[in-house]
Amino acid sequence: MAENIILEKVLKEFGELAKIPRPSGHEKNVSDYIVTRLKSMGLVVYQDKYNNVIAEKKAADGFANVPLVMLQSHMDMVCIAEEGITYDPLHDPIKIKNDGKFLSAEGTSLGADDGIGIASIFYLLAQNFKHGPLRAVFTVDEEQGMTGARGLDKKYLQDVSYIINCDSEDYDVVTIASAGSVRVSFEKNIRFGQPREDFHSAHIGIKNLLGGHSGTEINKNRCNAIKMLALVLCSLYEERIDFALAEIKGGRADNAIASEAFADIVYNADHEGKIKMILERQEKEFGEVYGAIEKNAKFIFEETAMPPAVIVEEDAKALIALLCVLHSGVYAMSQTVNALPELSANIGRLGVADNKVSVRLLARSATNANLSFIKTAYRNLSEMSGFTAVFAPTSPAWKGNPDSALAGIAAEIFKEQNNKPMRLEFIHGGLECNYFADKKSDADIISIGPNNIDIHTPQEKLQLDTVVPQILLMMEIVSRIAGNGRKAV
Repeated sequence: MAENIILEKVLKEFGELAKIPRPSGHEKNVSDYIVTRLKSMGLVVYQDKYNNVIAEKKAADGFANVPLVMLQSHMDMVCIAEEGITYDPLHDPIKIKNDGKFLSAEGTSLGADDGIGIASIFYLLAQNFKHGPLRAVFTVDEEQGMTGARGLDKKYLQDVSYIINCDSEDYDVVTIASAGSVRVSFEKNIRFGQPREDFHSAHIGIKNLLGGHSGTEINKNRCNAIKMLALVLCSLYEERIDFALAEIKGGRADNAIASEAFADIVYNADHEGKIKMILERQEKEFGEVYGAIEKNAKFIFEETAMPPAVIVEEDAKALIALLCVLHSGVYAMSQTVNALPELSANIGRLGVADNKVSVRLLARSATNANLSFIKTAYRNLSEMSGFTAVFAPTSPAWKGNPDSALAGIAAEIFKEQNNKPMRLEFIHGGLECNYFADKKSDADIISIGPNNIDIHTPQEKLQLDTVVPQILLMMEIVSRIAGNGRKAV
């Protein structure tokens, strides 16, 4: 009964967050809500210039001198909708579905990454239990540029001894290290010309791929739709199809494997049969490589209205050549950690706007040395291809500590509470812990969270029976740090 009450309260907090649109870069409204909610608990609250929110909770009586624990989650979410779903991420709330086993959303991503982390911290902050001083930090823009964690003033970290990040997706895993990353946009001004009036036009593409998180799913042999579309268009050039490229786009987020990509082409009607044959051949070859994984993939060819302009052939060929050369997937696996990618890259977004084409990638590595290597490779590739490589600030790798005392406490408590072991893992995804470790190298840091499945997709769902175990784990970790050997109540 007590666990049902905990879950009900946490889901109520999550439901309020779901009402507030919060894509990366547009967090002011949710930040203001978080400030208001925390102040209603009687906490001291700060909101910085990035819209990060920092709250302080005094220690319980007798525990003022124990080490400070920081609890942290991010407030933005990846906003993705199923094809055919009308959804404006800047204005529309998330419509939650609860089937008693899973929480999901109606046709969109759920935002439990990381709304459930915020809701869990809210619940914990509202409770009376044995604890030392607590600091809660809620950051912006984790999903795109990590500007919140990167910009967080060091003064909020210098007195912290332990950091519990609540942004992991497996309830029986404690994460102790994560990959660093670098985002790059290959950009080029492109020229347009008039389409031939005697040609036909068509909309071609690939859709219904699995997609998924470019860190946690990058080594699962999922196809990147942008790469697949580039191979199709490259085949058209190789087969000397008389066509021009009018429009090209794909992907929705840098850190999501592209699940769909499309192009509008203008072509010689005499070549239509050959174009369809090439698409059929590519679909067959796709099946040989990805058929066991990508069971719902669909290649499309649809006649469409003639576009007003087409990309000049030289620029179109330069773009397709770049896309074919760029790697999207794992470069190398770790030599020390089983099944962990060491270096990977993902083509997350492709589009044309204001006469400029942009190809956006996110590369990840467990070491800062490899991040430096990939940046050098991208700089050279941009020079050879005629594109400009625009880099975002590099996210440092979090090497972690295999002998972390905090991880040991978490694993011990988890086994006591759940009668099963907790796994310690290094992950290839990026966490804000990377920045915290970079700013406070002696802080003991872990990341935990309930089971959140298919994040960054419309199929995202939260496993409900893993939520309360995480709450109880967090509370007991904090209590044990404060010197309280009893179970949290």
